[in-house]
Amino acid sequence: MEQQLSYFTGRDGFVWWIGVVEDRGDPMSLGRVRCRIFGYHTEDKTKLPTVDLPWALCMQPANSASSGGVGSSPTGPIEGTWCVGFWRDPDYMQEPMVLGTIPGNNTSASAPQGGAPFDFSPETTKETDRLETVTIIADGTTTEFATPFETTDATVLVTKDGQSDRPTNKPPESYSNTEVDAPDYSWGRTWTAEDFDGVGSRKGAQTAKMLNQLLPWVRNRFAQGIINIISQNEGYDATIGAEGGFRTPAMQRAIKSRGVKAASKSYHEFAVAIDLVIYVNGKYDTGSRSPNPYTGVARSAMASAGLKNDISNDPGHFYPQEFSKGVPSKVKNNQQSISDYAKSVGIQTEDTSDTSSSSGVV
Repeated sequence: MEQQLSYFTGRDGFVWWIGVVEDRGDPMSLGRVRCRIFGYHTEDKTKLPTVDLPWALCMQPANSASSGGVGSSPTGPIEGTWCVGFWRDPDYMQEPMVLGTIPGNNTSASAPQGGAPFDFSPETTKETDRLETVTIIADGTTTEFATPFETTDATVLVTKDGQSDRPTNKPPESYSNTEVDAPDYSWGRTWTAEDFDGVGSRKGAQTAKMLNQLLPWVRNRFAQGIINIISQNEGYDATIGAEGGFRTPAMQRAIKSRGVKAASKSYHEFAVAIDLVIYVNGKYDTGSRSPNPYTGVARSAMASAGLKNDISNDPGHFYPQEFSKGVPSKVKNNQQSISDYAKSVGIQTEDTSDTSSSSGVV
């Protein structure tokens, strides 16, 4: 019988790579870097932004403890540094490790062609008054890569019409990787922790944060459903899990890589689904009690807000009641936007003068 070793660390095959560092602003201060890896990651940052690249750990020599403040600093690579590394998880390619850096000088000739910034050169500059205020991609739409003079991310290089440009890049202004003033995303109510004080929720800050990552035409439905659960059931509190709102494709793949049963394409990736978390008398409820609050109390409260859960092994997962059980193939294949699909099943997705009236949220 053939042994299955592809998931066993150290016996899963050594897959190495070459990449370029795009971000060293590690929020955990571990010296991690985000690398765009040649052959694995697209050059087009409108399809795979820097903020969606996985963090790569930089290896240390054996004379550095790499723990307890003992040894040398793990920092070294900067934006634009080319490096060599390997995948710690070659089956999923979500955990890169940096072995070392490659000497070199990135010039303007190495800049990819196109209308979105995604590479680096320390020597290419352009006069301030010639910097463009926005970046336009081929379909004529504005991307999230506005070009203010002061950068909040890596300094990047792009070649446009044969001319080198040095715009600056910043992370997307919305969690759905789109402009905050895009029609699908800009309107709608912005929720705050105080909005849940009236029903006695202690999870209002988490709930508001996760709600505001969702598309506005479903945001109020989920808020109303959560308010229903709390206000109609003594001792109950509810919120949205830390990974239970909008997910980037990278987040969805990472969840699957941990062995969690998850769809290859989920409504989470389209910012129209949540994973509900319930607390009873201050204690997190796993769903093991009888009766199960997720299939009982939650389904009833969420249904009155126009939401459903019809997945037996995922009782906390809720999405609009008009939607099919799985993501439609046209939406999966980018042949139809999630907003157009919603319109086709009767959901109002455009801005209205009163954005809260349709959901009944007060």
